Amino acid sequence: MADLAGLNATKAPERRFGLLTLVRVFALVLITLSALSLFFLGYIASRKADDIAIEKQFALLDNVIRDRQTLLARDQLGLARWDRSVKYITLKFRASYVTEELVSSLWYDFGHERSFLVGPGGRLLMSAWQDEVDLTARDLTPGEDLRAIAELAIARHQQNRTTIEGGYGQATVPASEVHHVAAFGFAEIDGDIMLVSAMAIVPDDGEVALPEGDPVILVSARPLDQEFVADLNRQLEYVGFSFNRNGDGQMPVISVDGKVLGSFDWTFFTPGAEIWTIVVPTVVLLCGLLLAASFVLGRSIARLSVRLEESERRNRELAHKDALSGLANRLRFDQALSEAADRLAHAPFAVIAGDLDRFKAVNDIHGHAAGDEVIRTVAERLRKAVGEHGLVGRVGGDEFVMLVNAFRDRPRLALLAQQIISTVSQPITLTGGAVVDVGISLGVATAPEDGVNARAIMANADRALYASKEGGRGRVYFAEDMASGSDHESRHAVDAA
Repeated sequence: MADLAGLNATKAPERRFGLLTLVRVFALVLITLSALSLFFLGYIASRKADDIAIEKQFALLDNVIRDRQTLLARDQLGLARWDRSVKYITLKFRASYVTEELVSSLWYDFGHERSFLVGPGGRLLMSAWQDEVDLTARDLTPGEDLRAIAELAIARHQQNRTTIEGGYGQATVPASEVHHVAAFGFAEIDGDIMLVSAMAIVPDDGEVALPEGDPVILVSARPLDQEFVADLNRQLEYVGFSFNRNGDGQMPVISVDGKVLGSFDWTFFTPGAEIWTIVVPTVVLLCGLLLAASFVLGRSIARLSVRLEESERRNRELAHKDALSGLANRLRFDQALSEAADRLAHAPFAVIAGDLDRFKAVNDIHGHAAGDEVIRTVAERLRKAVGEHGLVGRVGGDEFVMLVNAFRDRPRLALLAQQIISTVSQPITLTGGAVVDVGISLGVATAPEDGVNARAIMANADRALYASKEGGRGRVYFAEDMASGSDHESRHAVDAA
């Protein structure tokens, strides 16, 4: 019996040692598998992050180039869609008009460095460098890029050609849809690679008409020189961004007829490497904590995750809210405006810019605490006035902005603006008993009429606000009124010339 007891006493430590070894081996295998899994996930995440970042960089560059092409075409539209241009270019070529009005306006008003007129059959009627005009006519060869872009513009015109009294015209398109009648692309002209926009010269008021056959094409071009590339990169902020005449860069530049003319090159931003600076320490830490107490760690991580998510939620909310007024701050409003601009094709909207009147007097007489109280009161009044029609934000001391996405027709916008002016103008009783009153001036811009991107729409709303304050304060001014007046004066000035 003594020997059996001794044997059992000897085997007990062996069993405990074997169980401990088994637990240790199991823990080691578990930790190893966890570490390998995390490293694999880190690898997948880094590769995916790099792929997404590179894809976004290509998309952003493509969008920036399309914006520049669209801008070229919009500049051309006022001159290409004009009875006067049809009369003195297509029907009766007048050199003085081409030199003194067409080319002069393209260069001095819009900065188009190169401009061309291409007639039927691919005949070059005019070429200009800035304001220097060459009226030597010649036939463009079928292999020339200039002829290819002109033929593409002719095809665009034929798709939109209409029959009018005395001949032909072209369907009217707004500036925001100029791509329907304009041809865009890259071309090699006189040895330089250029960004090109081309469109047919067509009547606008129907006083003249196009004859049978192909129209004359107006071509504007901008060289892809260092100044242009630097201008593009001010929006992109890519490292080492450049244009090269060889085609082995990141993004090839291809002509209308499929020739490789060069390429844009830059150093890709690849955030995947940054992921590893998080993955590696995390793996080491998790492995150590798993070895110490996996169950406790799980519960701790769960609690920590909940707290972090709540903290992040609060931080996100604070980051998008103006601390004084409780309204959306500039960051939140800019994001909402950009998102609205992205959805513009399906959901037009309006922006109202507002600036308080007589607010400085409140600060000067009653102090900044009273001014803060006025801001909070005005903010609440604006929030109630706009309601579910849109988003109200505070972007400066006494500057407010409203994104109205429920409607954009002028009657309802005018009614809302008057409600805002009336509501804000009501007397305000301060905490100390003093009664003050402030007013508000408003400027309204609608999309797409006053712009198709956030910057243009906001700029037009600010211009309308400035006109409102200049006109006597406590008023509302629409940006389209300013644009209509400007266009009328510009056309009158041209006709008088």
